[in-house]
Amino acid sequence: MHTAAFTNTSLNQNTTIDAADARFVTAANIAISVGGGQGICFLGGHIMGSEPPATPYNTMHLTYGLVARASSFRLEDLLVFDYGDGASMDAQGDADWTVRNAYFKFIRDDCVENDFLNSGTIENSLFDGCFEGFSSRAYTTTLDGSNNLVVVKSSLFRLQDMDQGYSKPGHGGFFKWDARAPMIALYNNVYRVDSPIVENDVLIPPANKLKTCSGNVMIWLGAGPFPETLPSCYTLLTGDVGLDYWNRAVAAWKASHPQARVDAAPPIVSVYAPADSDTVSGVVALTATAVDDQAVNGVQFRLDGQDVGAEVQTEAPITKFTLSWDSHTLPNGSYRLTATARDAAGNTTTSEGIVVTINN
Repeated sequence: MHTAAFTNTSLNQNTTIDAADARFVTAANIAISVGGGQGICFLGGHIMGSEPPATPYNTMHLTYGLVARASSFRLEDLLVFDYGDGASMDAQGDADWTVRNAYFKFIRDDCVENDFLNSGTIENSLFDGCFEGFSSRAYTTTLDGSNNLVVVKSSLFRLQDMDQGYSKPGHGGFFKWDARAPMIALYNNVYRVDSPIVENDVLIPPANKLKTCSGNVMIWLGAGPFPETLPSCYTLLTGDVGLDYWNRAVAAWKASHPQARVDAAPPIVSVYAPADSDTVSGVVALTATAVDDQAVNGVQFRLDGQDVGAEVQTEAPITKFTLSWDSHTLPNGSYRLTATARDAAGNTTTSEGIVVTINN
């Protein structure tokens, strides 16, 4: 396990960094930073964050699993959990980058960032819980990327409501695109969204940016009709049919990517409700947000260190574990409420405590 960041921005042309057996658990804002000559390849590795779900967006926004500054850069077989951006191609010279066979989970900002509007390819990757799927929106002066092309193929994207979003809780879109961003080609991808977007982004690429498109599936699990107009190159699935399609697609992807099935990190967890310093009475819904690089098997609530009810093993919606608890079981007064999340490997994490006051 590496507790320090890996930084080398002077690599020779066509260098391959084989990190297949490496696990990075670091407090640095940027876990991996690479650059130098063209054709660099970063291969494999697990980058495991540990910031709880209640961490403010402005903190998470500054964290990156990997930052690359090199032309024809290739990223393959990398796993990133619990960072602001999964991978960022963060220089004007990052033309013709590739992200392949990547697994990014619970990414609090952009799963893939291409804000210098370069051409690139995303292929055969799973992005399981992004605040934003894919960004090509310049934040500084860049060259016009309108004649560039980004190809996305055979990949799975799921948007995730975050407790701490850019402007409010929720999620953005699959595409954060501006007028000078590249053209887009989409082939055989699966997209899942469970709720409406809360930011000024889109679920479907702007029509004037969609160059070619075929074989894509959009899974809408929110209320009402799908909120945007789907091009004919998408098939819309909803309800149980859509959920089953997603689950089977994820299972098939993981079956062909054994490195993505390794439990490399303990869960992250925060108490979601009640809020800190709340006064409660009667029957109370205790809710925790808990996420693991694989899966959370259960969450145990405790007041002043003593178990409250049974471990909650049902997740609904994704990341939320809720216990209905009768506060009459304890005397009036103030207590410290925590939640402990457990994963299948036996790793546990206990949240920061909050103060709740019972007044019945």
